[in-house]
Amino acid sequence: MAIANKLTTIMPAFGAPTEYVTLVGQALPNTATTTTYALTGFLNFIRAGRLRWKINPPAGAAGQVTGVKVTATDGTTTVTLYQDTVARTAGENIDWLYAFISDLNLTTINVLITTAAAGAASTVDVEVTGSN
Repeated sequence: MAIANKLTTIMPAFGAPTEYVTLVGQALPNTATTTTYALTGFLNFIRAGRLRWKINPPAGAAGQVTGVKVTATDGTTTVTLYQDTVARTAGENIDWLYAFISDLNLTTINVLITTAAAGAASTVDVEVTGSN
């Protein structure tokens, strides 16, 4: 199931985020690879916000996530906001929310998801909301 309750509707306060970018229904392969999902197109830079990614596995034997890395850049400097190498259960429904803050004027947020060669391909939805 795709994202039904957007970050902008479930968290309308906390500094009233001014930016919202989403990628919906992006392919998440079932091969041993790392796929990058770039959230760009902010009207203004952001310095703080919330990032959410949600995996939508097909029925049956879906793929397996073995690592996640979140980076952000102002166009010159790149910072790692989160990283892990935790192997999740194959076919696991993942709905992950992460708050971040940076000293940079961020223009791009990258979510890198590493998968194993297992099961069937899935889709992923990624969204970010933030303000400066």
